[in-house]
Amino acid sequence: MGYARGKCARCQGTNAGDAVRFLIAQDRDGFIRVEYVVERDHHPHRRGAFEYRRTRAALTGLAEDPVLERQVLSYVQSYLRRRPAA
Repeated sequence: MGYARGKCARCQGTNAGDAVRFLIAQDRDGFIRVEYVVERDHHPHRRGAFEYRRTRAALTGLAEDPVLERQVLSYVQSYLRRRPAA
């Protein structure tokens, strides 16, 4: 176990982070706001947010990173299993 950057061919380029942290910042009026922080070397590297629309079961404002999008969607789906309705 450890950090893969520079040691694994599957690890993304030099702009890649080591970990991603997610937070449900808000859940109301049919929208879930998910904030995230990408960490690198144990420090915040970049951050952002997504919105998930419950009625469409989809993210709005998609990111340029499809891997991050899938991670956020998985996080929201896990949240929805625990909290199906706000």
